[in-house]
Amino acid sequence: MYNATGEPPLEMNGTADAASSFELPLSLDAALPYLNPWNLSVVHWLVGFVLIRGAIAFYDNLVEFLIRFSKVPKLPTREDAATGEPKEVYFKGLDRISFVYLVINAADEWIFVQNLTHFIWHSDAVPKTLGGLNPLNTAAALYLMFLVLDFFYAPAHRFLHWGPVYPYIHKHHHRQRFPVRGYLDAGNEHPVEHVIGVSCTWMAVWTAVAVTGAHAATIFFFFNIHAALAMLNHSEFDVDVTVLGLNYSVKAHEMHHRFYNTNYAQYWLGMDKLMGTFDPYTAENTRPSRGLAKARAAAAARATESGKKVQ
Repeated sequence: MYNATGEPPLEMNGTADAASSFELPLSLDAALPYLNPWNLSVVHWLVGFVLIRGAIAFYDNLVEFLIRFSKVPKLPTREDAATGEPKEVYFKGLDRISFVYLVINAADEWIFVQNLTHFIWHSDAVPKTLGGLNPLNTAAALYLMFLVLDFFYAPAHRFLHWGPVYPYIHKHHHRQRFPVRGYLDAGNEHPVEHVIGVSCTWMAVWTAVAVTGAHAATIFFFFNIHAALAMLNHSEFDVDVTVLGLNYSVKAHEMHHRFYNTNYAQYWLGMDKLMGTFDPYTAENTRPSRGLAKARAAAAARATESGKKVQ
C-alpha cells in the first residue's frame, strides 16, 4: 500500500526512518540548560572552568595560610603536643584514577557554580539588594543551611558505607586514612559521591530560600564557608568550632577516615548522635566501644558536676 506520492507509509518505511524520528529523553539538548545555564560559548565555558580552578587553588592556600598564621595546633595524631615533633602517619599519593576523578569533579563544581549563580540572579525569591538584608534571611538562613545540609548529607554518607555500595563508590575516598592535602583530599572522591554532596548543598540552599528567603549575600557566604571547612576537614589542623549546637570538628572527621563507620556528619554532629554513630576523639589506633565511650563521658560529666557542687 502506497500513498499519493508513491512512497510507502511511515510504518512501512523501514527502521531507519523510525529511528530518525526518535529522540532520547536525556539528549544533549535536554541536558544543556543544566550543563551551561548561562548559555556560554565553548571558549567562555572553558575559560570560566580554568578561572574557577585557579580561584579554588588560591582559596585553598589562603585558608591554610590563615590557619597557620593563627597558630592553630595540629591534630594529636600528626604532632607531639609537648615537643612539636611531627608524627609519621600513613600517606596515600594521588594515582591516575584520582586525577581522573578530580578533573570530573572539578567540571561538576563549575557546573554547580553556574547553576547556583543563575538561580540567585534570576530567582525572585532571593533578595539581592542591601535594603533586603534582615536577621531572618542572613543569620537564621545561614544557620538553617548548615543544619539542613547535614540533615541530608549524614544519612547519605552513611548509605555510602553500606556493604553492597561502599566498595564501588566511597572506598576510593577512604584510601587516605590521614587527610592532609586540603582540597585535593576533599575532592578526591568518586563522581557519584560528588554529585550526592552537591545535591545536599542544593537542598540546603533551596530550603533556606523557601523558609527564610535567604539573601544572595548569605548564600554566597555559606558557599565560601562550606568550601573552606571542607578543605580544613581534610587537613592536619585541629580546628573545632561550636555555634548554637552546630559543631565543626576536624578531629571528628579524622576519626571517620580512621575508623570508617563513625561521625558521618560535617557540621551537625547531633545527626550522628541521633543515628548512634558518634564517637568521641581518640588519638589511639583503636577506639573504645561506643558503650564504653558513653560510660566514660557520663562519668566525666558526673565528676565535673560533683566538682561544681563542692565549690
